[in-house]
Formats: sequence, structure tokens, C-alpha cells
Amino acid sequence: MSRYELRLPYALSDTLEAAFPEFDLVQIGPAETLLVGSLQDQSQLHALLARVADLGLDIAELRQLR
Repeated sequence: MSRYELRLPYALSDTLEAAFPEFDLVQIGPAETLLVGSLQDQSQLHALLARVADLGLDIAELRQLR
């Protein structure tokens, strides 16, 4: 299992926040959101990236935490 940090370049609405129940969301200022959570394997990471794309969201940064 690995922890990841996903930075999005805007604040998320309540509806979009609900799309990521497995992540802790941290609002970074008025225009940035940080999602932090654990994923079991690469397939879950790919599923997360697909969900972000399906919602039309942009990714500013993705990091695997050590």
C-alpha cells in the first residue's frame, strides 16, 4: 500500500469532494485542493486518474509519499 498526494489547481465543490471518499481533502487557499490517501496498488492509482479525467479535472501535481 502506498500513500499519494494529488494537488488540484482549484477548490472543489461539495459534489466533487464526494467523488473522492477514500481521500482526506485539504483546501490550500482559495484555489487549490490537496487529496491525500492510500491506494493498494497501481490499478487503484490508474482508477483514480481515470476518475479525475472523467470529471474533467486537471492535476497540478501527483506525488507518492514515503
